[in-house]
Amino acid sequence: MKRIKKYSISALIFSIILLIIAAYYFSSLVLYPKVNCSLEHHVFCNGPSEVGLQFEEVEITTEDKLNLVSYWIPAKHSKASIILVHGHGGQRNEGIRFAKSLHQAGYNLLLLSLRRNHGGFASMGFHEQKDVTAAISYLKEKGYNKIGIFGFSMGSATSIIAMADHPEIEAGLFSSGYGSAIDVLVESAKRDFGIPYYPLIPVVKLALNLRGDMDIDSVRPIDKIASISPRPIALFHCKMDDYVDYHHALDLFAKAGEPKSLWSPECKRHERLWNFDSKEAESRAVGFFQKYLK
Repeated sequence: MKRIKKYSISALIFSIILLIIAAYYFSSLVLYPKVNCSLEHHVFCNGPSEVGLQFEEVEITTEDKLNLVSYWIPAKHSKASIILVHGHGGQRNEGIRFAKSLHQAGYNLLLLSLRRNHGGFASMGFHEQKDVTAAISYLKEKGYNKIGIFGFSMGSATSIIAMADHPEIEAGLFSSGYGSAIDVLVESAKRDFGIPYYPLIPVVKLALNLRGDMDIDSVRPIDKIASISPRPIALFHCKMDDYVDYHHALDLFAKAGEPKSLWSPECKRHERLWNFDSKEAESRAVGFFQKYLK
């Protein structure tokens, strides 16, 4: 009996240690994703000059003293500006696919580089709010008060919350975003690793909150999007998105107030709407901002 008890205690301790190691590993995937530019995904990896746009590199300082070196692409005689916010593991170049058409339509563009690229870590939209807030302050200090926002994936979720909290953002286009950060992490854990919610996910959440000084459960664009109305929004989302399931777009759209629109082409890869149909994607993006950000 003593031997069985001893083995049981040892097995329990071993299981706890494994659980802690696994939670640390999976929380690291969220907090410290590999940052790279993929030609297949992002297409343009050499900066705005690759599509013939002149730009400046500008430093945007956040309230927690991170310097976000971002692309600033000014347009002549325009006061309307769009902040483009990249996704998890992405870089400022993510918005270049849309940059040329938006710039030709007369918009100043700020391709924001998020904190993961500048000594910080990713937080699924929690701390990235500070980055968007700093970007808004940067534009207003330069005298640009007509502001739109265009987010991609995590940048989309970040942008929804930011727009809800910043009434000076007049129009928001949200591409491939999610309604809840923890929901999309739970879904990806089950899909990619076969991991059920219990017992690992609660420990991963604890690790994320402790290591990231955040509350991952609070990153819920689904709870914020309704408060944006009557300012206009548009949602883009592949119907067969292989990472952020399409139900997130439907849930967000159902919660959003008017005016709103949803474009959901038959593409299969996450955040590759432009790659699937660049002309339609650009036409819809430009049309949205021309209608609502004048």
